[in-house]
Amino acid sequence: MKFLAPLAAAVAAISVVAIAFAHAEPARVYPGDGAVLNEPPTEVVFEMSQEMARQEGQNDIDVFDEAGNEVTVVAAVIDNADRKMLSVPLPSNLAPGVYTVRWKTLSAEDGDPDSGETTFTYDPSAPPNPGREVLREDLLNPGGSETPAA
Repeated sequence: MKFLAPLAAAVAAISVVAIAFAHAEPARVYPGDGAVLNEPPTEVVFEMSQEMARQEGQNDIDVFDEAGNEVTVVAAVIDNADRKMLSVPLPSNLAPGVYTVRWKTLSAEDGDPDSGETTFTYDPSAPPNPGREVLREDLLNPGGSETPAA
């Protein structure tokens, strides 16, 4: 019976780790969440915590203007060289304003979906601010000791 308490603690610890890494969620985003840009961005790029499954329509980024109109005209793509990277180009005629970026993913590791949103502002006259580009530092290099690339 003495071994049950340590065994239960080990199972609980493993469960917490499994839950923490159960989705392909964003670790980094450009433009950063809440960014203020003086030039319109050419694309939105997410670095996810896990590789994404290649299933049509399951991984995407949609960008909406202040009125709720979608400005993205093509689906996001997973980078062939790094399946943690998801990006979508933006139109070159992006008008100044606040934009909402909605993303969704499907993990290749466990098949779990995830979704969420970030925002950025394009304002040529406002003081620029990169926003929060690193959304989850703990997801950039889980289990490793190397420093992630900037």
